Amino acid sequence: MQRRLTLMLSLAAVTLLAWQLFAEKLSFNPAIKLNAAVSAQQTLDNLNLSQGFSISIHTSKLPGVRALISTRSGDLIISQPRAGTVSLIYRDANNDGVSDGKAVLVKGLNRPHGLALHKGWLYIAETDAVLRIRFDAERGITLGQVEYIIQQRFPGDGNHWTRSIKISPNNKLLISIGSSCNVCIEHSEKRASIWQYDLDGRNETLYASGLRNTVGFDWKTNTLDLYGVDNGRDFLGDDEPPEELNRIRPQQHYGWPYQHGDGQADPSYASQKPAALITHAPSHLLPAHSAPLSLLFIKHNPALKGRALVTLHGSWNRSKKSGYKVVMLSFLADQSIQQTDFISGFEKDNRVFGRPVDLTEDRHGNIYLSDDFNGRIYKIATRLPKQ
Repeated sequence: MQRRLTLMLSLAAVTLLAWQLFAEKLSFNPAIKLNAAVSAQQTLDNLNLSQGFSISIHTSKLPGVRALISTRSGDLIISQPRAGTVSLIYRDANNDGVSDGKAVLVKGLNRPHGLALHKGWLYIAETDAVLRIRFDAERGITLGQVEYIIQQRFPGDGNHWTRSIKISPNNKLLISIGSSCNVCIEHSEKRASIWQYDLDGRNETLYASGLRNTVGFDWKTNTLDLYGVDNGRDFLGDDEPPEELNRIRPQQHYGWPYQHGDGQADPSYASQKPAALITHAPSHLLPAHSAPLSLLFIKHNPALKGRALVTLHGSWNRSKKSGYKVVMLSFLADQSIQQTDFISGFEKDNRVFGRPVDLTEDRHGNIYLSDDFNGRIYKIATRLPKQ
């Protein structure tokens, strides 16, 4: 009897340890089953757009497409992490309504994700490194060899393996590194934070911390304040915790893993919060488990200029799906933020028709949206008035 009790207690201890270490794989909510990719027409037929805009398929057959940026020539550069490639998607030069084709720019990469263009350089974030290569936007080709500017300075293991990069208005390279776990005390200070570097990879500085997984971040058009969307922890139920929009300032901490949302204490780690740690509340809350992946402040489209678009990739372990849309954030004079749907219908009656990932805008105000569920890029344009 004593032996059996000891065995049961040992199993309970192992189960508890497994929960702490591998919480993302142990769900009390049934995991959502995603159906196979659906046809382009099925997806388009289900989408609802904000008035005055149209949507079309710019290109397809891009398995796992994630990040995308626009070049000054109107082409797109995309990352496909699973394929290990970064490619050029040609603009629609012949005006037939779709891209004119694709060319691989760099291949053989280690899960490339984040992309940035700056003064003739194409920056690419692998899961454990950052490289750059010269890029001729007019000809749509790379020049010379890749140059690794950051290596062996941040982890490539664990959960949240994507790395997002942006060039700041003051010409610094910012890199977001998500947590290694659902919720834990990290052993590496690099995790759950944003780091700043010079454009050649030197002068590493911690920019902000307590950010569980801020995949999308951008600078507000008129003030140049940095905002980011953060993915909250799992397994606190369908409606907790909310996802966050944070105004991110240097050297500030945003709560994870000790708290979330509007200062709500985390049931597992609140007691371990350092007494001297000051945390900062989010500017706006998004639906729990909706998985915001991209934040884009619009600069060129006159109907949207100054507003922000956020992709909600969609929940995976919620009893009722949330997300699967693109929302618009309007920053009002009273400092409040108003949220409305910009594109909805990627999920209907518990069926998934697409999963929004990243956004970019060309100089003409056209907006492009990647969908890693279907391997597509959509083009959103201002609808011209009928003549």
